[in-house]
Amino acid sequence: MEAWDVVVLGDTHAGLRAASESAAAGATTLLLSSTGLGHHGHGARDGIAAGLQEANNRGHREDTVRSGAFLSDQDVVSTITAKAIGEVDYLERKGVIFHRDQKGLPKTRHAVGHLQPRCIDSGDSTSLEVHQVLEEQAMKFGVVRRGDHIPLHLVLNDFAVEGLLALDSMNGTIVPIQCKALIIADEGFEGAFSGGPVGFGMDMAFRAGVPLRDMEHVLAHPLCIKGTNIALPFGLLFDGATLHESSGPEIATKDLDHTALCDAISSAVQPVLDARHLGENKAWWASTFDLVKMRSGIDMNRSTVPIECRVDFTIGGLPVDSLGRCVVGSWSRWATGLYAAGDAASSGFHGAGLLIGNRMLDSLAIGSAAGRDAASGDWLAGRSFASSDRLQEACSQLEADISAMMEEDEEKSHALRIGNIVSSIRSSLAATKEMNTQSLQQLKDELEAISLQAESLHLDQTSLVMNTNLLEVLNIQASIRMLTACTASSLVREESRGQFKRSDFPESSHDFLYHITVDAAGQTGRLALKKGAGGHWILAPQEE
Repeated sequence: MEAWDVVVLGDTHAGLRAASESAAAGATTLLLSSTGLGHHGHGARDGIAAGLQEANNRGHREDTVRSGAFLSDQDVVSTITAKAIGEVDYLERKGVIFHRDQKGLPKTRHAVGHLQPRCIDSGDSTSLEVHQVLEEQAMKFGVVRRGDHIPLHLVLNDFAVEGLLALDSMNGTIVPIQCKALIIADEGFEGAFSGGPVGFGMDMAFRAGVPLRDMEHVLAHPLCIKGTNIALPFGLLFDGATLHESSGPEIATKDLDHTALCDAISSAVQPVLDARHLGENKAWWASTFDLVKMRSGIDMNRSTVPIECRVDFTIGGLPVDSLGRCVVGSWSRWATGLYAAGDAASSGFHGAGLLIGNRMLDSLAIGSAAGRDAASGDWLAGRSFASSDRLQEACSQLEADISAMMEEDEEKSHALRIGNIVSSIRSSLAATKEMNTQSLQQLKDELEAISLQAESLHLDQTSLVMNTNLLEVLNIQASIRMLTACTASSLVREESRGQFKRSDFPESSHDFLYHITVDAAGQTGRLALKKGAGGHWILAPQEE
């Protein structure tokens, strides 16, 4: 049986950052990805926020708290924004080529939600460049990376990590892996709203008994192209693109935050994005122009692009502190050896909204902190590997469960049944046009009924080698669990805050200034909102 000091799930920016920091500290480190290696995702699509031209991080802190509708953990906000310039410096020294200003410094631009210019990017190659640089650092420090390894089961003993089981899709085997620390840094669950992939790592920990936090906060992206799954980067607006209604009137974006911009797009009559007049900045977005023309047939050099708001980012996830440690029930209790970062984590940084550029900053800052803490000398050296008995027992049970899924079934074909369940999920979500107690309870009941159907799915492939049917089933089951948790949290939050809107509770309330947690049994709880250093607010909550 394999044994590693630290195992990282996710070949994401957060995962690579965590893995390289862990390996640099001397820990044997294994990184697993449920997909092929090198998929950089969209976490860095809108660049990184850092106040390079500011005397301190006060403005960045306050803009973050306001954008989060005062539901951010303000000590975490202070810690992460203080690291912003360091993270930009790290990326630049390792090889990322940012936009430059006349002084030769990374160029900061004004973005929605920011009162000062502090957004930095590399055009539409930001995600790719950051990923390549972080890959190089992981290789430099000897991180072992394996693709097509699907995390299936987490073994905890009294909330202490003993190891996990992963499906090696290339060889068709279930691999038990012992570890002293596990860092979950794969995807969030935004794919559940569109039939796309969700984070298996977050779902695995959820099934193992770790509650999730802030699952009700699901954010839309206002620049999604209608009829496609393409989300345009905010950087186009930084470089001169404008928003209009199709009849011509411009949609003002000045002084709007992310939530207000989404509201403006949703209420506009056939909104479009006009990127025909970017001038010399157009060179930074050549790949985006080519992608849009290839996928939609629209030439952005000559035509405007119809846009809409669509779910693109989920704030909810595994509750962590500023070191990436998963907390359980209260801030004073951690799941020993369990960490999370990136989209799989809920760090409390974003609150109930998103400040442009903070998504990548959160991934890098919490990822690096988790990697360092997981590999810290005294803690790691003082902890030995647990007995392999529970891992072996779990492996035998998992193999039996998968074999049962592969038994012959004379009913409808697997593809048809999968399609029916996906259609049922989409219909239930589409029917929930506004959130109130009645609609949310109905959605929850429907998801529970769909979950029973999904648990009985059979596989038409009897080999575990590259079994795409199994992957689809696992993804659908995980999606339903995440959506059910999201609905349960939404029922408890009887207010409107940020992009979370309840028609029966249209106002925000100080009575709900706390985080809502939910476990796999559907039980909800509270996690206190943290103030800044010394127990004082960085920015006192205000009624909206």
